Amino acid sequence: MARYFSQEKCSFVDLGYFHTPTQKECLDHQRIIGIGHSIGLSKLLSMYSHFDCLIGLNGFVNFLGGDPVLYKKRQTELKAIRSGFLNDAEKTLRNFYVRCDVPELIKYNDFSNLDLDLILSDLQWLQKEYKLPEIPTLILSSDDDIVVPRSITSDNFREKPWVKQASIIDTGHALGFRKPGEVYEKMMSFVNDRTA
Repeated sequence: MARYFSQEKCSFVDLGYFHTPTQKECLDHQRIIGIGHSIGLSKLLSMYSHFDCLIGLNGFVNFLGGDPVLYKKRQTELKAIRSGFLNDAEKTLRNFYVRCDVPELIKYNDFSNLDLDLILSDLQWLQKEYKLPEIPTLILSSDDDIVVPRSITSDNFREKPWVKQASIIDTGHALGFRKPGEVYEKMMSFVNDRTA
């Protein structure tokens, strides 16, 4: 989606799953609109203390959910993923890309550089709940996301009146990759409504 923001000052964060992390930038005294995909939303919340608004793409603040039945099911799935990474990290990640309907991402990554320790650490990260500040927030989700299904989006954000939820159909867990133009339009409409 970077090309849609060519006229804006942007900082892109690579968490380093393939040993290419970016350094955290100092963004003090600037207007900050944080955009995080999936786990990236909670990672942004841990990196910076001030945002003017937030946008989550397939995002969450509690991956396992607060509902006990949902929590138990998701915890079982998370344990299976962790076991998969411990047994065969490359195969597990390749399967994850296929399940998320983005198999083309397989060819863009050098699996020999996979940082398994970081991945395992982030699987632990998924077991915690993260506090969402009470600032204007847009959560964009997809109707067919198997990683962050509607049940988790609803569980995480339904009782937060400062959060606007919207969805885009047929994008799975890769809505910014599958329909970047539509995602961009929804994001800019949200931001412009907040700054008008």
